[in-house]
Amino acid sequence: MLPAEGHPTLTGIVYDSIEDAPVTGATVVIAGTTHQARTDSSGTYRFDVDSLPEGVATVGFFLSSMDSLGITPPVRQIAFHHGQSAVLDLGVPSMRTVLRVICRDSVGEGRGMMMGIVSDAQTDKPVPGALVVVMWTEMNIGSTSLSKLPKATHTTVGTNGAYRLCGLPGGVQLRAQARLGALQSGWIDIAMPPGGVLRRNFLLGEKQKVAAAPPTLAPGEEAPRALGTAQLSGTVLGADGKPLEGAQVYLVGTAVGARADYRGAFHLTGLPAGTQTVEVRQISYAPKRFTVDLSPIRETRLAATLDTRATVLGEVKVEGKASSNIPGFDDRAKRGFGTFLTRDDIEKQQPILLTDVFRSVPGLTVNFDGTNYGVTSSRSVGTGCNVQWYLDGSPFDNSSNDLDQMLRPDDIEAIEVYKSASEVPVQFQGANASCGTIVVWTKRSAARSKPKSQ
Repeated sequence: MLPAEGHPTLTGIVYDSIEDAPVTGATVVIAGTTHQARTDSSGTYRFDVDSLPEGVATVGFFLSSMDSLGITPPVRQIAFHHGQSAVLDLGVPSMRTVLRVICRDSVGEGRGMMMGIVSDAQTDKPVPGALVVVMWTEMNIGSTSLSKLPKATHTTVGTNGAYRLCGLPGGVQLRAQARLGALQSGWIDIAMPPGGVLRRNFLLGEKQKVAAAPPTLAPGEEAPRALGTAQLSGTVLGADGKPLEGAQVYLVGTAVGARADYRGAFHLTGLPAGTQTVEVRQISYAPKRFTVDLSPIRETRLAATLDTRATVLGEVKVEGKASSNIPGFDDRAKRGFGTFLTRDDIEKQQPILLTDVFRSVPGLTVNFDGTNYGVTSSRSVGTGCNVQWYLDGSPFDNSSNDLDQMLRPDDIEAIEVYKSASEVPVQFQGANASCGTIVVWTKRSAARSKPKSQ
């Protein structure tokens, strides 16, 4: 029971330094007494000072989610006297402290840790024995070629539903999933925050087969439904707080989507339960992705804000001016064969993933294989005929369709697309040229090619 207004109090805020937010529902205790208090929605707790033993008190708090992760919040001492109010704030250990204590010898430069709880979306109970997998791609630069080196790590969830993964790299895009048999989450994109500690819980739902999502939904078009019972509703707002009517909201990797109404409100049904990724798009705004935890027993809410507005384009003028530092790029473009995208062309599309760039190229199709997006040519010949890829002028194996994991749109300087063998320049002729050839040039390659000032 809270003390009456005007009575002297011992109060404070319990703060989570990992989440950078107050802690709701923590139990604050005073050692040697039976007195307890719970933090409210603002993280605030309160005791009646006159009901406590006078003198120096040791104060701490408990939170079940932190107990499961093995995080022990430090206690603090305070001296107080009857008739006098006192303030004492409490907090979760800093990210650096948590990283050092939990990961120990596996802490390295630029490395971090992900931890959390894995639960069943149907029951909210922990799922011991589940597997948490994190994947990423590192680049291996050789003397004559550029290759990709897939990396992965995993851990098994403990009996209390908690997991920890140390040694994850910072500065690269990571993909994570939790699974156990027929139960699984979706693949989500994550990145190590400053400080190197990320808390990410997972909900597992029944594995569902869903169709690939279309890049856009036409007005009045109803997308095919996934097999699931979860629901997602919410609003889409601009940075000014105004609703974005017509904004597209869809579940990544599925064909389930909807458009926001005049209030910015949307509602999706038939979703597979579990931790999933939602993408929100609107003309003149940069697309944005959100991670959501979808439960089949309660509706999930999402308040989406598109806070980056794309530049409104004026009249487009085509001039015979060199637009790239890539050797031979402009000469090949003047031949009149193929499709050529410059840095400006890519920026105008405001893509989230690199494969999004190819959605606007005639003759190319972007498909989802259940894990990654791949690019195919409508002129491909025969079964299993894959587009031929070159990266910075060297042949590149993209058969596993993990280009999005390796490169971001911001990394790209220019792209060349040739839809048939007759279009492909001799330096890019290969065994699969008849299936189409895509040449991707990174900014790194352009920087190497740029003439040095005298």
